[in-house]
Amino acid sequence: MRKNRVLSPAAMLLGAAMWLQAPAAPAQVTDASYGDRLLRLAEILGAIHHLRDICGADEGLLWRKKMLEMLEVENPPGQFRARLIASFNNGFRGYRRTYSSCTASAKTAENRFLTEGSKLAAGLTDTLSATLADAQSQDQ
Repeated sequence: MRKNRVLSPAAMLLGAAMWLQAPAAPAQVTDASYGDRLLRLAEILGAIHHLRDICGADEGLLWRKKMLEMLEVENPPGQFRARLIASFNNGFRGYRRTYSSCTASAKTAENRFLTEGSKLAAGLTDTLSATLADAQSQDQ
């Protein structure tokens, strides 16, 4: 019963992250916070990767794969790509240092990250959709 409650936010994040399946982002996203939000999402994905593993979600490399999909879709320039990867690794390593086993606090952190990540992914989807719509209207 408890496991279903944890899977629900995970499903929300995965659902909201459907933008990762979208066509590659345009080179110029005008929202200045877009890059910062990508960095935060990368950090959250790293933290979730560790927390879901120690709390027995049995998802293997799912969250790492989502990070790789994000990198593939975004296709960021070298330096920003390195920053995204560092954010993922910092999230993973930071929570690996803090939690070596699944505690109530680890589950709370996991759920908070799933909720925040879901909101970030939805916001990024909105920004990307608006940018794509603007680009299409300019092409016509």
